[in-house]
Amino acid sequence: MKTQKLLALLFLLTLCLSVIQLAPVTSVMAQSFPVTITDDAGRTITIQSEPQSIVSLSPSLTETLFALGLGNKVVGVTQYCDYPPEVKTLVEQGKITIIGGYTTPNVEIIIGLNPDLVLGHKLMGEDNLKALEDAGITVLVFEPEDIDGIYSQIERIGKATGKEEDAANLINAMKARINAVKQKVSVVRSEKVRVVQMCWLEPIWVSGGKTFINAAIEAAGGINVFSDTITGWATVSPETVIEADPDVIIYTSMGLTVSPDEVKEKIRELFGPTKAVQNDRVYLLIGDAASMLERSGPGIVDGIETLAKIFYPSLYGGKTPTVITERVVSLIRPGAGYTQEQIKAIQDARRILTQEGDVKEAYTKLVEAGVISIQIKSIAESNPIYQKLIELYGENLERYPTLEGRIQLLYAMGLFEIKI
Repeated sequence: MKTQKLLALLFLLTLCLSVIQLAPVTSVMAQSFPVTITDDAGRTITIQSEPQSIVSLSPSLTETLFALGLGNKVVGVTQYCDYPPEVKTLVEQGKITIIGGYTTPNVEIIIGLNPDLVLGHKLMGEDNLKALEDAGITVLVFEPEDIDGIYSQIERIGKATGKEEDAANLINAMKARINAVKQKVSVVRSEKVRVVQMCWLEPIWVSGGKTFINAAIEAAGGINVFSDTITGWATVSPETVIEADPDVIIYTSMGLTVSPDEVKEKIRELFGPTKAVQNDRVYLLIGDAASMLERSGPGIVDGIETLAKIFYPSLYGGKTPTVITERVVSLIRPGAGYTQEQIKAIQDARRILTQEGDVKEAYTKLVEAGVISIQIKSIAESNPIYQKLIELYGENLERYPTLEGRIQLLYAMGLFEIKI
């Protein structure tokens, strides 16, 4: 009997010691507060405890909060916060309150929500910032200028909300996808696509250097024609864009009030002489697609992937539509949208090229069927894709006497997927 009691006591003692030993490990795993953060306004802010109610003053910050799994703690957003779609549902259910606009937040409504934390931006206004601080509300201000700035924003939001591990995982996932794009477009070592991005035409409003859109263009393998001459966003004249002569024009609008055709017509009128207009390389990113590039949040990765498909469609095995409305872009594959006559011409051209090797005959068939245009310009011999075509098809390409003819046939229309 005494032996059994002794064994029981030893078991309980062992159990207690185990609990004592495990206690410090558990506390290390959980993020501790208070935490101190320096925001993009240069302010050092200490957050005493994990926030339970949060107000977001911009769509990108709202998207970040939901990406970190904090949607259940968001109590207020702007009228422009629409991603993820869950935000709209929660607003309709009365679980999230609209607190005004991006630059015109209603301070009284925010104070009435009694949030533990407000995530703001530099355009929210000094008076609004002071009013919130005077009300005893903790405010963090963010304004990233590039991709690293977006990473830093996510990291600091994670630290401020007890989501450090989730923030690190999100950043790592973003980096992996961006690195995959960089790797894919790295084959283009010369003649990179020269790009202008604009979000307004009256006046013409473009992005320059030290913007996250500029960083996205570069990550996708393009060159922003205004990266060296403009810092931030600025208005320019039509003549300035024409002189820059971009290969691609990207027009973004989250709230387009006219039809895409009207926008394209206006762009043709303003920038007609540019390579972008001449070669029909004007792309409209509308609504949710525009938000990928215009918001400094996790969605920038979707924007970079889309830009890469726009800049170098052959690397992705298809043709990118010129009007994009969704974050997930469906490429136009060879044969899509063609008539039966055109599809037959493509099949004949493929047979001729692979069996008989007569590029000129195949080219003529495609032109006559309206599959390709004699207006399409060729790529340079220095382009890696040109070199790959020569490697794949050798002397067959040389049978057609001009560089333009033998290259545009395969490259411009994507009749063959070219992997480098």
